[in-house]
Amino acid sequence: MPKSLIPELRGQLQQELQQLREDIFSYLQRDHADEFSHLLLQLEHQALSHWPELLRHWLTPELEQKSRKLELVQAALSQMDMGLYGLCSDCEARIERELLQQDPARQRCARCERQLHENKSRALC
Repeated sequence: MPKSLIPELRGQLQQELQQLREDIFSYLQRDHADEFSHLLLQLEHQALSHWPELLRHWLTPELEQKSRKLELVQAALSQMDMGLYGLCSDCEARIERELLQQDPARQRCARCERQLHENKSRALC
């Protein structure tokens, strides 16, 4: 992956991280303020990197989806910092540039992603 593309993708990931933060707060405050008041207080006083762990105890389908995406975005940003960004988490091959441009938080190459879906499909049968 060209080094010139990294700053652009980092910017996209940071924007997505901020949007996820806002979406999670909005979801909790809008429809579930009474039910999640303790969680809201915890989130306000914790670093964003601790949010997925806190959210695991309170998961609704919507929070589960947002929490998972939050983990992926944080992982991608950490990988950038370590110089490991763009490597497949399964086979360690380079993730295709086009796929990273579509989803900068992507963790698998096309082949491993396909394999994962095939394995999940077989497990459901």
